[in-house]
Amino acid sequence: MVTAASLQDQLSQKVRELSQIVSPLSEEQASSPLAPGEWCVKEVLSHLMGEETQGFIGGIKRFVEADNPVIDVTPGVTFFEQRRGKSARELMSQVEARYSEIGRFVGGLTEDQLSRKATIPLLKETPLGENVTLAQWTGALINFHLNDHIGQLRTLTQA
Repeated sequence: MVTAASLQDQLSQKVRELSQIVSPLSEEQASSPLAPGEWCVKEVLSHLMGEETQGFIGGIKRFVEADNPVIDVTPGVTFFEQRRGKSARELMSQVEARYSEIGRFVGGLTEDQLSRKATIPLLKETPLGENVTLAQWTGALINFHLNDHIGQLRTLTQA
């Protein structure tokens, strides 16, 4: 069974991995994509921050605040234009703060709250289906979304 504490621990581990990848980079390395049209490290970090006002924490909170809310997710948005002037260190610090906030929220959830459901149309064609529990959604954000971007950052930094 997935617990709030285990989700919080998993999330903390992924953020540590992100930091280990990003912290040794120069600003030039973090700002340079491998090819035209691809994301650079700073764009990945900006994407992981999500929207300024809602982002991932807003979506997670909606599970608890509403009965079976519909959560629309638009994949592939970097939100980088509004953060272009920030350094990689600033972005990483903000990612750490944002995911720490998410971790605290998730870590304080009850078993009943983790069982609450939402409809996420983006997931309709996935093994999870579009009606997921908060535990499933949080696990997917940690083990698929964050993990994919960790792999992307490793590729960017090994080139």
